Amino acid sequence: MIFQKRFNEALLQTSLKQKEIAEQCGINPSCITQYKNGESEPTLNTLYDLCRVLNVSADYLLGLSEI
Repeated sequence: MIFQKRFNEALLQTSLKQKEIAEQCGINPSCITQYKNGESEPTLNTLYDLCRVLNVSADYLLGLSEI
């Protein structure tokens, strides 16, 4: 649940569209929707790419830090 909440917060902070995020991460746009809805979580490689694109740390998305 923490990942879902933090991921949604990070999406609100970016000007990128979900499709653009998916393209930059090399994943299907439906994956972004699944992450948003808590239906699945990203692989380690995808988590790395999401952090890079969204400019947040993995620790933040995973609930290990507040920044």
